[in-house]
Amino acid sequence: MNLKSDCLSCLLNQSLRVAKNLNLDEDTAKEMMKVASISIANYGEVSPPVAAADLYPKLAFFTDTDDVYKALKELSTQEASKLLPSVKKQVKTTSDAIKAAVAGNVIDFATPNHFDLDVEFEKVFETDFAIDDEALFLERLKEAKIFMIIGDNVGEHVFDKLLLETIAKEYPELKLYYTVRGVPIINDVTLLEAKEINMQEVATVVDSGVNTPGLAYNHASDEFMKLYNSMDLIIAKGMGNYECLEGVKDERIFHLFKVKCDVVSIDVGATLGSLIFMQNRV
Repeated sequence: MNLKSDCLSCLLNQSLRVAKNLNLDEDTAKEMMKVASISIANYGEVSPPVAAADLYPKLAFFTDTDDVYKALKELSTQEASKLLPSVKKQVKTTSDAIKAAVAGNVIDFATPNHFDLDVEFEKVFETDFAIDDEALFLERLKEAKIFMIIGDNVGEHVFDKLLLETIAKEYPELKLYYTVRGVPIINDVTLLEAKEINMQEVATVVDSGVNTPGLAYNHASDEFMKLYNSMDLIIAKGMGNYECLEGVKDERIFHLFKVKCDVVSIDVGATLGSLIFMQNRV
């Protein structure tokens, strides 16, 4: 999915949020916004995650870190971990765990609309998917021998682990993989955050090599793509992965996310705030 006009304003607003998050002085913040404006004005036919991969290192140039949301990512993990015990009590089946995983997708620093994690969990188990291919996914899961979740944001990865644990109990012979970004980008999960919650206890954690907040094939390593192509079944978490993968015509992929912007709302055909569990269109 290529950039729309709304995406350009979203990227500019993201730049401003980074400046405020880093508590930059006014002159530095203005300079950052000038650089962001010039870059954004020149993006062509690329997906939002590919544009973000170009933009965020330019924002980080004004700081002493390449991980502009490091502190907020740590806080997201802490907040998700506090909720985990109560969420676990409500998860009895793989279907329940899928709902927990999609609720975690509200943790996102790149979208114009924000949702409360506690409120999301109060209602998620009684909320239907606006697009619901769960039955098809569960049938495919019974037949699969090797399965991957492509992670999205830090904090929600706590609930991705719960989903993997639940699947492992139901399908003990299934080989499980969890994919992370190659470098820090926005608040996306990397090897560091996956290891902090011991994701490797339940799945083989793999680095995709991408610098994009979504799995852009031409940014991934050859080694990863070889493994990826061997999968029987894949869950792609979050809108960034949807934006990168919705056009690849691969029916192994099931998208799991909350609709958090108007552009994706229009593209997927569901209202803002909807929950989506959808097989990739072919």
